[in-house]
Amino acid sequence: MKDVFAGHFLTPGGALERALADAGGAVFEARAEQAALAVAVERALATGEHLVAEAGTGVGKSLAYLVPALESGLRVVVATATKALQEQLLAKDVPVAAAVVGRPVNVQVLKGRANYLCRRQLQGFQPFLMAEGRDARAWEAMQGWLDTTETGDRAELSIEPSDALWAEVAVGPDRCGGRRCPFVSACFAEAARERAADADLVIVNHALYFAHVASGGGVLPEHDAVVFDEGHRLEESAASWLGGRVSRAGLKRLSLDVERACRESQRPYPARQADRVERSGERLLRAVAPAAGRRRLREVPPEPALVLVDALGDLADALLGNGEELDALARRALGAAGEVEACLEVDSHERVVWSEPDAVAWAPVDVSGELAERLWDDGPTAILVSATLTTGEDAGFVRRRLGLANAREAVVGSPYDFPAQALLYVPRAMPDPRSDGFAARAADEIVSLLALSEGRALILTSSYRALDAYRERVRERVPYEVLVQGEAPRERLLERFRDEVDSVLIATSTFWQGVDVPGESLSLLVIDKLPFSAPGDPLHEARCEAVERAGGDWFRDYALPTAMLQLRQGFGRLIRGHADRGVVAILDPRLRTRPYGRAFLAALPRCPVAEDSAAVAAFFGDRVPVSA
Repeated sequence: MKDVFAGHFLTPGGALERALADAGGAVFEARAEQAALAVAVERALATGEHLVAEAGTGVGKSLAYLVPALESGLRVVVATATKALQEQLLAKDVPVAAAVVGRPVNVQVLKGRANYLCRRQLQGFQPFLMAEGRDARAWEAMQGWLDTTETGDRAELSIEPSDALWAEVAVGPDRCGGRRCPFVSACFAEAARERAADADLVIVNHALYFAHVASGGGVLPEHDAVVFDEGHRLEESAASWLGGRVSRAGLKRLSLDVERACRESQRPYPARQADRVERSGERLLRAVAPAAGRRRLREVPPEPALVLVDALGDLADALLGNGEELDALARRALGAAGEVEACLEVDSHERVVWSEPDAVAWAPVDVSGELAERLWDDGPTAILVSATLTTGEDAGFVRRRLGLANAREAVVGSPYDFPAQALLYVPRAMPDPRSDGFAARAADEIVSLLALSEGRALILTSSYRALDAYRERVRERVPYEVLVQGEAPRERLLERFRDEVDSVLIATSTFWQGVDVPGESLSLLVIDKLPFSAPGDPLHEARCEAVERAGGDWFRDYALPTAMLQLRQGFGRLIRGHADRGVVAILDPRLRTRPYGRAFLAALPRCPVAEDSAAVAAFFGDRVPVSA
């Protein structure tokens, strides 16, 4: 290990302060927490120990792991959960970290193949097959980009093509010809991988990293260490990529790819077999798929499932022996048949099977053993970083869920002054959140709070049903612009929310995390209910059952810590800078009335707590509220 810890680069008089001064950019701010995290990361890289590190909001965790990663001389992959963080790393944090270590850094962002234009697919694409409307307009708008792009990356497009249109011209995760493709020398996806192979630092997302794990390696360049930023989302990413699914769209795409490949190779198209695959897929989905949401399947009708397996096998037989591309398509058909067969194993304690309107899917109930075997035991040094990895004094819950029993832990707090900057408001006399009258009462409370905050609010809901209820009950009662998730793309909504200072944003699901709105635009954060998973969610239900079978308590050992981590993520949306001030309003009375409410409160940053709206009015009137 070097004599000078990487953490010293981030202290007063260190290289970070000099780098910022030379760049004429942001003013240096010494953060002891950031330096402490950097020291922990450097130790992990030097010793090869896995590290689980929680760093509170405002620590500057990206530089705290980038500086020691670059200083180590190791090949490092950084895996994030969101595109927004990838873009921040590439455009802002990596250049600063490179200046700190005093050398140029070759950094590349690598995405899954489905993000890149495919020259072969484009050659065989027939625009006249598109229906009139959005796809036709998007195709027309894409023409200039198709002629000039140097990367083929979908992110470059100024318009957003539908997934169906993009799937027709993209590489696709399951139909790439690889080195056999006649366009391999000009392939955008291959070019991105070649650039990544020479990089000092490669930035990917969680999904691509687990595709690398699930395939046994080879998707990413060889590397010595991996940093999982936004590590609190790792279990869900792992479950998705270690599981499988069969969808209506996937079966349709398989048939279209077979038709195209047969046409190009001048082979007979097995129309009867392809049609049987689509029809039997539709029959299975009609038998099991709900109109909306997810439905756990404790029994899959064997007859339609086995008919689909048989149809996929017949299609594979018709394709085999007719050239490399058709052989590859035959393997895809057999792979899909294997996924259907996996969904028939509904009585297995190791996996959970569910249906959606467009698909049947399965996932492992517990990813810990497989991750330990396939990644942690013999893989690169792993560093997990997030603002929310502990549910009490340590990260034991997350380590158990991920199979990281022997990982070292580091916990550094936030540099923000929450007692001075924030107020937690838990109103008295709210009804039980499971009662019929809760949505109406919560909407009334939201409207009253918006009058005190003068808009400037993010409202995080527990479900899409609640989102629709608040949209209906709030929008017409306040004089502020009310933005609602689903009415525009996520990034466009956030852009408007930042720019229109008194606007209100109502959102659910992914907006609980990864939202960074510093300044006055987010001065009030409303959380309607404690974020327990919805009853009947297949994965949540199966995991709770597994905890019970192992002799644990499903609520204490899984449901409660999971909800605590989610609440901490939501709370973290409010204070994003030293100058920020704001109120978090949690409208769920269980925070006060149930014994587990104390656990939630203890997990949140320490700040004054009030149950009277007069304290909220005083806070926004710039008077110090009285702690309840």
